[in-house]
Amino acid sequence: QAEDGIRDVERSRGLGDVYKRQVLYYWDYISPLQNYGYLGAFFVGFLAGSSLPLPLPYLVVTFTFGGVLNPALVGVASGLGAGIGGTLVFLFGRGGSKLLPNFGLLSSDPDQPLSPRMSRLLDWAHRRGSIVVFIMSAMLNPMFAPMAITMGAIRFRLAKFFFWCSAGNIVKSLFIAYCGYFGLGTLLRWLEVF
Repeated sequence: QAEDGIRDVERSRGLGDVYKRQVLYYWDYISPLQNYGYLGAFFVGFLAGSSLPLPLPYLVVTFTFGGVLNPALVGVASGLGAGIGGTLVFLFGRGGSKLLPNFGLLSSDPDQPLSPRMSRLLDWAHRRGSIVVFIMSAMLNPMFAPMAITMGAIRFRLAKFFFWCSAGNIVKSLFIAYCGYFGLGTLLRWLEVF
């Protein structure tokens, strides 16, 4: 039995059952969002990507929309919204780079050389940052916002960040939407609800 109380049935088959139970639990809240369709998926993705501290069931909404709408379009809309939201977090870091000299990370004097360790770190981030942004965006993790703020603070290119952040979020959202399509969609068609 899981600690969250969701998988309290003895014959639970894992994560798919957890999502199905959450969808059934949130169905009264999610079903009116169907009227907004892909724009709703985009907006929910934007709110989730911008790291606003809102109790938003982003995964459940994307999963559900993937089950009742076209999962490819849901994944792209939701992922693009999350990419734009993540880019806003990046821009917050870009504006906050003026605070970094106060913490001893970067020098306020551009002529003063950086420490060798900081110089290597910045060089690595500029050369390999695209991979980091893509992977951190494609995973479900709480470390995205600190990474996005840091990438903004070290002046990573905006267009490059937006592209890789959107690409990672689209991959993540497509995966979740197709899980909804094959899981929830099949269940609803079997129950003749949809």
